[in-house]
Amino acid sequence: MDHTCRAVFILEEDHSIPAGHKPLMLEAILHRPIMERAVVQCLADGVQRFFVVCSPRFADEAAACFPEGTDVVISEQHAELLDFLDNDESTLVLCRAALPMAQAGPGFAYSAPGRELRAVWKDKMTNAVSGASLVSGWLPIFGPETIAELEPVLAKMEQES
Repeated sequence: MDHTCRAVFILEEDHSIPAGHKPLMLEAILHRPIMERAVVQCLADGVQRFFVVCSPRFADEAAACFPEGTDVVISEQHAELLDFLDNDESTLVLCRAALPMAQAGPGFAYSAPGRELRAVWKDKMTNAVSGASLVSGWLPIFGPETIAELEPVLAKMEQES
């Protein structure tokens, strides 16, 4: 697979978020949103363009996770996502909250050429993308319990680096 140039982060749909809560990617671990950590890692890996599938209710909070000047589209509009994918560039897909962690093996995040994702997602949002490659280095976040479990581990790792 060629160098990954783009990333798509898919946040939970509004109706699945309990009242008073926000998408997991916007929750903080050690005072930094998970999405901000993901963005920093993606930029370090050479990702140049981002698309965040996110409701307008959380768009400002999602935008705050990106450094000023970053090429990012934040929208829940399917047509805008398809436009973003109208290319052959390798695109990282995080279909749920994920924390960058070098020790994490493959099996959660994946990448595929934009047009291949576009062809599959045109009719149905699914992870069944035949040309996708699994990407290591991303640890799934399943809920607040996962965040609580990871905070001491991450604090120790950050202290040692």
